[in-house]
Amino acid sequence: MPSVKQAGEILHLLSRTQHRNKKFGEIMEMLNIPRTTAMRLLRTLISLGLVYYDERSQTYSLGPYLVILGNRAAEFLDYLGIVRKYLTQIEQRTGLTTVAAQRIRRDRLTYLLKEESRNQIHVTVSLGQQFPIDRGSFGKVFCAYLDDDELREVASARYNDEFLVELAEIRRLGYATSMGEQVNGISGVAAPVFGPDGQVFLAVSCIGVLEQLPSEKMDMLGEYLRDIGIRITQEIGGVIPQKSGETGKPLMDTGY
Repeated sequence: MPSVKQAGEILHLLSRTQHRNKKFGEIMEMLNIPRTTAMRLLRTLISLGLVYYDERSQTYSLGPYLVILGNRAAEFLDYLGIVRKYLTQIEQRTGLTTVAAQRIRRDRLTYLLKEESRNQIHVTVSLGQQFPIDRGSFGKVFCAYLDDDELREVASARYNDEFLVELAEIRRLGYATSMGEQVNGISGVAAPVFGPDGQVFLAVSCIGVLEQLPSEKMDMLGEYLRDIGIRITQEIGGVIPQKSGETGKPLMDTGY
């Protein structure tokens, strides 16, 4: 139904860090929703506690009941507990901020879970933050296992021979790396977690400043994350596609 879709779009907009406080006119214009419809939807969302209206600033933001819904979802989705356990393990061994990214639209990913580094210098991320599917180590992990038609659609700006060669190498190695692709000065290493359909379900990634993730350490960390991804896949009942190449190797204990 159009109204349900539009209500969802409002919540998605307000969930993004740069749009967390928006005025009525901004919401209406950014989402191209008619004035009367936008007002009706916002009033309904406010009544349900899903949106909060600040009379002083005349801005809308996510409502308090979403905290309850989020906690309930975390309780009911068994795989989140499994993934969170491994994120904690990864952070403890690497000292790096560790995240799990999931696809929420055909061309968008979001941070689903995080375990931030306890080091004084570390990268901080916001859960729910969205980013293009073709950016960063976690994005390339998803792109590497898409069929060609879908890849052309969701990553058209990067679709070229060089990118295809890189994705083939990611499938061969079982992990992806990036240096300053998503944010200048930030590096990342990511590995896939596969679902029951053999498609990438999550990407598990470590993120750090360039000094924390020099190129000579990336392969070692990539192998470690690849093996963690295999373990998570097995625990959630996922299926590792044969084309991923390196997934047949035994689990190893790297320097991490």
